[in-house]
Amino acid sequence: MSETLHLGMPTVVESAAVRSPYAVIFEDDGKVAYFYGLDTRLVSQPIVDSVHVYSVSSVLDHPTAELDVHKPCDVDIVWSSDQYRVALLLNGHAHAAFDFAGKRAYCRSNFPSTSEWSIDGHAWDDSAVDFLDGDRTS
Repeated sequence: MSETLHLGMPTVVESAAVRSPYAVIFEDDGKVAYFYGLDTRLVSQPIVDSVHVYSVSSVLDHPTAELDVHKPCDVDIVWSSDQYRVALLLNGHAHAAFDFAGKRAYCRSNFPSTSEWSIDGHAWDDSAVDFLDGDRTS
């Protein structure tokens, strides 16, 4: 699934797996963007973890960053074939991922650094998205 957004404009992109009980939500509230992992079997609190993707002010402060608030940004959510892993791609580059089988979330910002669900932390690891084409991991 693919959508186009303008960084800092409130946007929500949702994607649910078809063959597993997992779903994800990307949300840019106009100031910050987060990627949420959900287990749809958990009715009262389906969000298992969330990771910080970017702060709009940080993107504005770094004009050489790969994201540009003045240009549209392509948002892709790509599931692995078994639908237990999923990646968030911005302009073709992976920025966050969930490994539901391994109970681990990953993000390039490493924020928050850990969570109750992802006890090994949120630090980025390219192996989290090894199911993607090689040119979309960096």
